[in-house]
Amino acid sequence: MASRLPFRGFAKVYDEIMADVPYDQWLEYIESIWSAHGCSPVSVLDLACGTGNMSLRFARNGYLVTGIDRSEDMLDVARRKARDEGLYIQFVKGCMEDFTADRQFDAAVCLFDSLNYLLEPKDVQSCFRSVFRALNPGGCFVFDVNTRLRLSTIPTDISVYQGPWYFVVWSDLWDEEREWWQVTLTGFLKHNGTWCRFDEIHRERAFPLETLAAWLESAGFVVKGVYESNTLKPASMTTLRAYFVAQKPEV
Repeated sequence: MASRLPFRGFAKVYDEIMADVPYDQWLEYIESIWSAHGCSPVSVLDLACGTGNMSLRFARNGYLVTGIDRSEDMLDVARRKARDEGLYIQFVKGCMEDFTADRQFDAAVCLFDSLNYLLEPKDVQSCFRSVFRALNPGGCFVFDVNTRLRLSTIPTDISVYQGPWYFVVWSDLWDEEREWWQVTLTGFLKHNGTWCRFDEIHRERAFPLETLAAWLESAGFVVKGVYESNTLKPASMTTLRAYFVAQKPEV
């Protein structure tokens, strides 16, 4: 049976399609943000960690890492990669909008516009409260979001990705009425000589940056900066991807 739940069939081909994502550059950027804001974490929570691409990089750099994701299929891939490298990373199934960690962390990250997957204000606000509880006093929360400008200007188009064992049709759509970007995926994966189909729908919504800042403050955070992607320049009306830096007060 074809599944329309996100990150089930797609989990198996995710790393193939996202192979060009500059994960190493992201790591350098996140560490530069931490440095600029006087954050020197030992433990890191990677929220919506997916197949663990950033979790592995944090662990390689000596951080104690826990990854949380709602997709068991994505976590299976992440656990296998960590095991193959001999890295200890705790990967936990959980929803970013409402999770409880078994410990507190020095820093939390939520990257690759994962927060845009939360379509309702109450879920974003709940996520911020959950992260706040999961951080040590003084802990730093860094996340990125696609802005409305970015989502609304993605061309309505169809892309095809293929390899020896997979074939995926990716269809983009901006829904003006609901104000979200939607991706419909139809994929075929080859396993033991048989092709199996999957169907998934992914949606992202962008809330105003000032609204996100207000929700962070309501959760107890101090917003330390909202930056243009890969810089320490303040985000503007033309920003396509913005990075937030929020800190849990020391006391």
